[in-house]
Amino acid sequence: MSTQPVGTDGPLIPMPAATREALREAVRHPRPLNLTQFDRELGEAFDQAVQTGSIGWMRNFLLKWATFVAVERHPGRAAALREAERISTDPASGDEAANAARLEIARILHLAEQDVSW
Repeated sequence: MSTQPVGTDGPLIPMPAATREALREAVRHPRPLNLTQFDRELGEAFDQAVQTGSIGWMRNFLLKWATFVAVERHPGRAAALREAERISTDPASGDEAANAARLEIARILHLAEQDVSW
């Protein structure tokens, strides 16, 4: 994966395939501290899939982390999401601002999910 120069709002890395290894590698680039969480959730999803006999756990895991990468690979998108999350949980924001922030979160996540291909 190659990176583009910082300062553009284009993607820092290409959108990886929605596979465990491709996503794990991609998580290392924008925010490597999330590898521990990625590995923990992978183990939990695998255990649940085995216990229930359903691959839905693994599909949900892959969708969650593919969406995370789709957000984080765009610095502007990631910053907007973090700001909207901050506003939506800040009691000082007021109801109107919090509701607008929740709508922005939904918009950003919807946009990111469009980047995910199966």
